[in-house]
Amino acid sequence: MSDCTGNLTADILFDCINAPVGGIEQNVLIVKKDDVKVSTITVDPDNDLVVTGLELNTGALAYKLTGVKQSNSKAWELVKKENAPDKFKHTFSGVIFNPSAENKMQAAALAKGAKYVIIIEQVWKGAGSKDAFEILGLSSGLEISTMTNSSKENDNMIMFELASADGFEEATMPKNFLDGTYAATKALFDNKLVPVV
Repeated sequence: MSDCTGNLTADILFDCINAPVGGIEQNVLIVKKDDVKVSTITVDPDNDLVVTGLELNTGALAYKLTGVKQSNSKAWELVKKENAPDKFKHTFSGVIFNPSAENKMQAAALAKGAKYVIIIEQVWKGAGSKDAFEILGLSSGLEISTMTNSSKENDNMIMFELASADGFEEATMPKNFLDGTYAATKALFDNKLVPVV
């Protein structure tokens, strides 16, 4: 039986060679939570915060949200619980640059109540780039929480946020995603989770 008491098991050290850097890379993947093939998710046996295998259900697709500079961002925070284990709220803030009819149709789809999983690549990638990718909302999914557009603000872009719903937060902070190597994971990410053959 695993230890759920929260005892530390190793030192927490500063790797000065891989000092922290803010931001995420420009493009992200948005996946409907129901399209993730949960039965095939694999995790590192030594660290359950590292997903080593992630597949989509047959016929399902991941969709790319194009970013510019630091237009898109992610965040997470601890949510204290009085009579239950503490949880984590995951948040993704995104920008739809062109308010075209086609893009508005996709934005409207986000607002219809489905839950989503977001995969991002951090600018900071860690030693050997093994910490580059993170998955937000893998267990409970993220829901649309805000969406705004104003012709007088943000150059008429559509701003939106997907976040853990109150009371349905994630059991862990965002999980890392490393399918063997950085290069293999990057290829899978760039191919929108379709296995590269």
